[in-house]
Amino acid sequence: MRALIYWSISGVGGAQRLYAAFARALMECGINVDILASYGISLSKVKRDHGIDLSGVNVAVVKRLPCSNAPCGLVNSTVGVGKLTSIAGDYDLLYLDDLYLSRYIRHSGIIFYVHGYIDRTRPVAPLSKPHRMIPMAVQAMLSSYDVFRRARYLFTNSHVNAYIMHRTIGIKPSVLHPPVDIELAGRYRSRVREDAVVSFGRLGSAKGHDLAIRVVGELRRSGVDAEAYIMGSADDSTARLYVANLLKLAERLGVAKHVKFIVNPSLAKAYSVLGRSKVFIHGKPHEPFGIVIVEAMAMGAVPIVPRSGGPWYDIVEAGKYGFGYDTVNEAVDAARRILINYEEYSRLVVERAGEFSYTRFRDELCRRLTTN
Repeated sequence: MRALIYWSISGVGGAQRLYAAFARALMECGINVDILASYGISLSKVKRDHGIDLSGVNVAVVKRLPCSNAPCGLVNSTVGVGKLTSIAGDYDLLYLDDLYLSRYIRHSGIIFYVHGYIDRTRPVAPLSKPHRMIPMAVQAMLSSYDVFRRARYLFTNSHVNAYIMHRTIGIKPSVLHPPVDIELAGRYRSRVREDAVVSFGRLGSAKGHDLAIRVVGELRRSGVDAEAYIMGSADDSTARLYVANLLKLAERLGVAKHVKFIVNPSLAKAYSVLGRSKVFIHGKPHEPFGIVIVEAMAMGAVPIVPRSGGPWYDIVEAGKYGFGYDTVNEAVDAARRILINYEEYSRLVVERAGEFSYTRFRDELCRRLTTN
């Protein structure tokens, strides 16, 4: 059996890591895997960024126009559709996660993964990326939910997402949580911990990294000697401007010397920081899942998450394996409790992270592919 994964998103993030995890898991299910990428990727970079070895996977890259602006990206996406259509018939299974692309693909073995909320009766452009609003609005107009009915396997990342999707359009996907390499994470889990608050994710206003700076500011004002690490990818001018604004915020709050920025970290660098820090704070509310939260937990950092979405219900189980907040003051109080009683909480979160292991992900995927 042969499978093709269409790697449609550039950069480093949860969706990209899931591409790699799916590719590895399908191989270990006994399936030959190829990747068609809309951006240049290398297997060595995948291993560096995501810790996943894809040796044995063939990678082909769609020829693109040499530009990086949003309208050009739309053109390149359309070119990708043409290439994908021309070769999809050579495969038994086809992994997709893009509604725009899927409208034009007719295939009997589609594996479709839903990352974001389906909370509207038709596709709409996300408001979290205003700098790409026009091309994304065009893509939304040309997209369709029809693939949800045509897909042989329809997955999503959380029970919250599955519930919202079923309530909105009457289709309920299977939940297949994104995985974490628990064994790899364990290698970075240090017994010596810093009184540090970490925020890790794509560097953009939607991710709410400013919360970590505000929390550390309040902690230090109350006499707690805490530090902050802000980590994430920044691959455009909008992200760089956001980092500059975070720096200004840290200066205004008088904690600039206690906030460290690590831009475009390697996986090893990011894990080394998570593995020696006590607190992980997630600043984005209503997130469908948030694999970085589980990664932090696997390395012993105790999570503080918004009381909403997959992080609150699927990952920390409404406060059983971490803390929730609705206000900055609640986040500050949670961080203070963690710093005081770190050992008590850390054992619970490491154990919980094991429920999202790559091994469980792979075994569940293999089981579902063989029973349907």
